Amino acid sequence: MAGGDTPSDQLSHRTRVKAGLLALPPAAAAAAWLWVNEPDIGGAFQIGIGMMLLAVPLFAETRRAFAILSLVIAGLLGSLFVLAMVLGLFLFFPAAVMLLAAAGVTAQERPARLFARIAAWLMAAAAATAFGPAFRSYYFPPSDKIIVQLAARETVADELRLSNSLWKAGFTRVGVSTWTSARQLAVEAAGLPERQRPHLLQVVRAQPGVVTAYWCEGTQCNG
Repeated sequence: MAGGDTPSDQLSHRTRVKAGLLALPPAAAAAAWLWVNEPDIGGAFQIGIGMMLLAVPLFAETRRAFAILSLVIAGLLGSLFVLAMVLGLFLFFPAAVMLLAAAGVTAQERPARLFARIAAWLMAAAAATAFGPAFRSYYFPPSDKIIVQLAARETVADELRLSNSLWKAGFTRVGVSTWTSARQLAVEAAGLPERQRPHLLQVVRAQPGVVTAYWCEGTQCNG
């Protein structure tokens, strides 16, 4: 024990477990999201870095060190936001903020600990609430895209021809772009009224060189 530390200042294993459990839900959500988008060694590397950063405060010996390390980690992920965006570490920022709130759990005064727990669980609920719509948007995006299967490899002429045909048919707000396959195009129809959607699909299918066309579903819409 350091000379300036008192027994009451020591960080107990019980407090470490509480802090870790508070940060676990948003950290697990961030790791799952990273792995879904990058199920490879790159994604595993990003998850490893994020988890290691979040684990650092849990090895603190004293309450004061825990609070300082939590503040440093949260500040690091917040201040280096551009780098965090590149590495995908920004997803771990809510968990870092949770650790920061968990620092209050180490307070010796009971009112401070109670306030910290309430704030931490509110932030956990907010993170889960934000993750839910993001998950739904990725796996169940709105079907506002038609995938067009062509008989031959698509060319710029095919894209322009389809776009021009749709314009003449009155669909002036849709866009045509290349898709994941060399024989596919995508028709973007975001904001198109529901009553016009069947007619749009009919027009697309009637174009020369089109084998089939269909509204994308689920992760098909993500390319």
